[in-house]
Amino acid sequence: MRPLSPAARASPSDGAARMAQNALFKAASQATRLLSVVFVVVAARQLGPERFGKFTVAYAAAVLLGAALDLGVPAVLTRRVARAPAEARREWATAALVKLGLLGPVGLVYALLPVVGGSPADTRAAIWLLGLALVLQSFVELGAAVFAAQQAVRRELGVRLAEKLVLVGAGFLGLRLGGGLATVCAAFVLAGLVALALTVALLHRQAAPPPWRELPTRARTLVREVGLVSLAFVVAFATTRLVPLVVAFLAGERAAGYLGAATRVVDVLQVLPVTVTAAVYPVLARTGARDPRFLPLVRQTVAVLLLAALPVVLVLVLAAPWIVGVIFGAEFRPTATLLAILGPAALFDVLQFFLGALLLALDRPARLLAAATAALMASLVLTPILVHAAGARGGALAVLAVSAVAVGGSMGALAPLVGWPVGAGAVKVVSAAALAALGGGLVPAPARAVVALGLYGAGVVALRPLPAGLGRRLFRGALGTVSPVPGSGGG
Repeated sequence: MRPLSPAARASPSDGAARMAQNALFKAASQATRLLSVVFVVVAARQLGPERFGKFTVAYAAAVLLGAALDLGVPAVLTRRVARAPAEARREWATAALVKLGLLGPVGLVYALLPVVGGSPADTRAAIWLLGLALVLQSFVELGAAVFAAQQAVRRELGVRLAEKLVLVGAGFLGLRLGGGLATVCAAFVLAGLVALALTVALLHRQAAPPPWRELPTRARTLVREVGLVSLAFVVAFATTRLVPLVVAFLAGERAAGYLGAATRVVDVLQVLPVTVTAAVYPVLARTGARDPRFLPLVRQTVAVLLLAALPVVLVLVLAAPWIVGVIFGAEFRPTATLLAILGPAALFDVLQFFLGALLLALDRPARLLAAATAALMASLVLTPILVHAAGARGGALAVLAVSAVAVGGSMGALAPLVGWPVGAGAVKVVSAAALAALGGGLVPAPARAVVALGLYGAGVVALRPLPAGLGRRLFRGALGTVSPVPGSGGG
């Protein structure tokens, strides 16, 4: 077992406080996305349906480019820096070199696709500009991975906030001056340039520059380490994209639209595992499974995720018609049934995000790939059958089943390594939610969600799923001041 760093030997109280503080900063970083949403909504009104449709196509293509450049590298980078904080700048440079190597062939294919596909000139320009923005963002994500490893997520918050302020400021100014589609896309590029410049500046404050001639050798080592992780990422990405495609092909575009609308609503829950995992993952990567604090931290994290996610799931299931009516209107009424199914599926996805990170922290990418492959195989078998039988509802049921398979596979992969990741606290939280759902289902529809939330709160208070004082320490840590992690380079 490798020796514990000073950060890993910190007292439980200090560790809980630091994780809470970093979770708060991560949540704030995620919240800056609202500025992007506001800008996109205003841009949509300004551009109109046709030009905004071109923006939507270009952004969807750019997201694929970003996914091709990601391939799990940030997660591996976080693990490496968490174990050797003094190597942060060198590790970032190594990961950046790997991404540059990927960018050559992938970027060339991306640049040629709109030309080969015969896209109009303005659509091609939008695809290229947004692709450049996503490339810049992929390097910023490497910096965010380093900051998470150092438990200095406040740096990421500063970068994200500056990025979004530049996006909104430059974008609104361009639209006010009469700019069109290219102006909107260029605002994303400018914001990415500012974010990357700030990231590099923060990293360069920490240590001497890395010896550049060592980087190719280090990059080859990193590529070998990332290999299985990248494959697992690709398999998981394919799994998430399969169901909407099958629904569109077998049940039609309208059914796919209903499913897509429900998916947009449940996506809000994914902020939770990103926030919590960013705070906990570096600690788990440093300590290792043999540390006596490892399994208790894993089980407490699972309990916290369930504690926060289950009330949202209760609302999604019990108040789905009202939610759909408020957000999308009467035309999307069939989406309500799908939302009620996808709520529990989103809960499985919350757990799977953390469990996947846990397998990476334990250096078990092969087990992560096995769980992802099992989920993909389940989707390939179940999705066509369920969609053929029940349309969009079958697609939602397929998502639920596949998400459950992924969680079951990850738990089975973890059990021999660290023990069962679900402890008594998680069982108490699920019990409280089950009783709340039962009680809420017995009252008239308008009051179901309110009654269920009240019963859930009462059940949590009565069962006390978390250790005494943990909530108080987390709250105090989130609001208080915690000393910097040794080796992180200060604030």
